This record gives sequence, C-alpha cells and structure tokens, in this order.
Amino acid sequence: MNRFYFLLLIIFCSINFCFASDDVFNHQSTSKDISNHMPELGDAACKFTQEKYLESAVLKSGGNFRFIKDKGAIFETLYPIKSTVSYTSSKNKQINEIIKAVSNKNFAYLDKNFDLYFTKENDFWTVGLIPKKGSAPASQLHDIIIKGKSDIQFIRISTIKNGKTEISFQQCKTN
Repeated sequence: MNRFYFLLLIIFCSINFCFASDDVFNHQSTSKDISNHMPELGDAACKFTQEKYLESAVLKSGGNFRFIKDKGAIFETLYPIKSTVSYTSSKNKQINEIIKAVSNKNFAYLDKNFDLYFTKENDFWTVGLIPKKGSAPASQLHDIIIKGKSDIQFIRISTIKNGKTEISFQQCKTN
C-alpha cells in the first residue's frame, strides 16, 4: 500500500513538473514591467539541443547557435543532418522579430501582436506570448515561452499545425 502512495506521489510530481512552464500564462504582464525586470541580453554563441514533437514522433537535433543582436539567430544543426537555418532572412522574419524584440527589450512589435505574460523567481525569468486574435502570428502560433537568467536558456514554440518545438541552450558565451 505504501508503494502505491509513493508511486502516486511520483506521478503527481511529474505532472506538475511537465506543466510548470505553462504557469507563466497565469501571470499577465505589461511590456514595461517585463522590460524593467529582464537583464540586458547581448550577442551569444551557444550549443543547442532541440526536440520537435509531432503527432507520431519526436525529432531530436542539436548543434551550434549564434545570436547577433542587430541581425538575428542562426542555427547550425550538426545532427542528425547538417544544415544551417538563419532567422535573419525574410523567410523566417516572424520568429526573428520575436527573438530580437525580447533580447532588445523592444516591445512595440510584441505589444501589437501578443498578450504578454511574465514571471521572475530569483534571477530566473520566463516570458510567455500568446498571439492576439486577428494578428499575423495568430494564424500560425499557439504560444511561445522564453526562459532565461543572464541570457536565454530555453524557448518553446507551440504552433497550430506543426506541433511543439523545445530548444535548450548550453555553454553560452556572451559579448
């Protein structure tokens, strides 16, 4: 019987951990408040790992990431297939605008297109974005969560049609 309660406790804790990142959506905020509580983010070079959750599979990849504050993000995937995706081009303009707006504390684009959410615990912060109805991102995105400390450490992008992508950053060197 004690094993049953112990197993039940583990399952309950696991469920809470899995949904903890969605907690940010219980804390609506303003761009001014978020800007006041976030650190200045600069150029960065990191290792990244990514998991893309589709209906029937989880695709894992990883490699090198560079963020140039004035230009955008570049993902150099090293596995499972080598490729480079630049979020500096017009093709990926929407995601690039979001990342640049958060890192530069320029919330005009975000205020126009998203409802903003924010939490901060100790030095760790979380920004949540839900597209406003009728905005351009609303046709593609369900929500975005960005977490960090002195730099961005995690991004989760939930899309309407293509599942969810989680990106973790490690070994970051900032300028």
